[in-house]
Amino acid sequence: MEEMTLEELQQLDIFKELSYSEAAQIHAISKTARVNEGESLFEMGNPAHTFFVILSGDYMIYFCDDTAFTLHQPGDITGWSTVVRPYQYTGTAVALTDGEVLTFDGSELLRLVQGDASLGDKIMAKVYANVGERIAFAQSRTKTNESFISEDS
Repeated sequence: MEEMTLEELQQLDIFKELSYSEAAQIHAISKTARVNEGESLFEMGNPAHTFFVILSGDYMIYFCDDTAFTLHQPGDITGWSTVVRPYQYTGTAVALTDGEVLTFDGSELLRLVQGDASLGDKIMAKVYANVGERIAFAQSRTKTNESFISEDS
């Protein structure tokens, strides 16, 4: 397995707006990892230690309220609880297929985000946009389930 080049990293949506020097800082703390089908990336309730960018494969993230969604696009992110309080995973992520992810130690990523205002603003804007999309998805699923319940009543 080859490590991702700086140029490849800059093509991922979350890092596209970074300057060359900002991307180089992120690249320096990144690691490429293979993931096997059935392997858990993280579990709900555990301290958030690793941030992930999907490179290949399919992954399911599920929550205690029976909400779940899949990630399958290169550049999808998960494990954002590493940079959002209370720094604890809110769901469980499991690989549905073999794949590869780009990993970041949460404390190193948080140090960069907090220590460099420009880099931090760009990364956190992408993270918060992702969080917003997931909340909207969860709310739409809740409304759909409520309409099924009321139709069956």
